[in-house]
Amino acid sequence: MRRLVLLWMAAAALAGAQPKPDQKEFNLMLDQIRAAIRAEDWPEASRLAMRLNATLLNLRARSQASPLLELQHLEMLAGKDGISRNPLLPRMARAAFAAGEWARAEGLALETLEAAKHGVFWWTGDAIHQGNIILGRLALRESKLEPAKRYLLAAGRTPGSSSLGSLGPNMALAKDLLDSGETATVLAYLESCAQFWNGNRGKLAEWIALVRAGLTPDFGPNLGY
Repeated sequence: MRRLVLLWMAAAALAGAQPKPDQKEFNLMLDQIRAAIRAEDWPEASRLAMRLNATLLNLRARSQASPLLELQHLEMLAGKDGISRNPLLPRMARAAFAAGEWARAEGLALETLEAAKHGVFWWTGDAIHQGNIILGRLALRESKLEPAKRYLLAAGRTPGSSSLGSLGPNMALAKDLLDSGETATVLAYLESCAQFWNGNRGKLAEWIALVRAGLTPDFGPNLGY
C-alpha cells in the first residue's frame, strides 16, 4: 500500500509541475488564423498555424512522461516481491530499452524470462514474448544478427495472453530484421503469431502477404506495444 501511495504522489507531483494550457491563448491564435484566412493573407495564416502547431507539440512533449520516469514509477510500484514485481517486468524491460538504459533493459529482460519459468500465470505469455523481443533488439544493436533472429522466433512461441490475443505481437524487432533482409525469419514469426493473436481481423494475413511480396507493412501501434 505504501508503494501505491508513493507512486500516486510522484505522478501527482509530475502532473502538477506541468503548466496547464492557456485556453484564452489558444482561442486567440485560432481567431487570428481565421481572420488571416478571411483576409486571404496566406503567409500570415501559415505563420500563425505553424506557431499554433509548435505550441501544441511543446505541450504534448511536456505532458508525456519520459521512459526513464515510467521505469522509475514501475520499479517503485513493483518492489522486490515476486508477486507484485513479476507481472510488471515486461513493461519495465520495455521502458528501460526506450530510455536507452541498455544494461538495465538486458537485466530486466533476463529476469522476465527467468520469472516465466516458474509456473504459468496470466502474465507468463507477455513475459516470454516481451523478454525475447528486448533481448533480440539489444542483440541487433550490437550487430548480432543470428541471436536476434533466434530471439524473435522464441518471442513467437509464447503461449499467449489476453493482451497478446487482442492487441497482437510486438513488431519492433521483426521490422528491424525485415529492414535487414531477413524475410524468412519474419515470416516464420508472423505465422507463429497466428497461434495467439485471435483478434487480428485479417491484419496478420495482410502482413504476411505484404512481406512475401517483398514489402514492409505499416505495423502501426504494434511497433511500440
